[in-house]
Amino acid sequence: MHSGGMKGVIFAFLADMVEDKFGLEAWDSILHETNLDGIYVSADTYDDEQLFRLVEAASAKTGIDADDLIRSFGKYSFGKFQQMHPDFCNPNFSLKQFLLTVDNVIHVEVKKLHPDAILPSFKYDEISDNELSMFYNSPRKLCILAEGLIAGAAEFYGTEYELKHDTCMHDGADHCHLHITMV
Repeated sequence: MHSGGMKGVIFAFLADMVEDKFGLEAWDSILHETNLDGIYVSADTYDDEQLFRLVEAASAKTGIDADDLIRSFGKYSFGKFQQMHPDFCNPNFSLKQFLLTVDNVIHVEVKKLHPDAILPSFKYDEISDNELSMFYNSPRKLCILAEGLIAGAAEFYGTEYELKHDTCMHDGADHCHLHITMV
């Protein structure tokens, strides 16, 4: 398991999502289960392992598969990020135009705000007007979170899409291949 630091804002979003969807008692129970205090300062950095423990406990508590929970969390987080940084999401863009800005615009801006943030890298292959391949790489292997963030972006841009994720770091590949077709 990669150990490194994740920004407190991510933990705060997870707390918000669990409280919104399952109630404050569920979050308190998850914190009790994991022996964590649940006090997260947005700009501070916390051990990745804490997030994985919280997701595991949330999965056990809610009966929702951990991957489904992480995907939902990604979608939820996109909405929160969009509210915090509306300038990152040009409303005149298409979903594809937006996704093409993630690595070289949004992540560059995030690095300015949080120089110590560990971000995934994306490479792109523009197949056609309505098709895009994103090649994801991160020591955290949170490709499912990326899927959720894409779902959140698609909702924001009012775009239906299909996603294929045939190549995955969890299967030993050195990157994940997220193939997106706007329909």
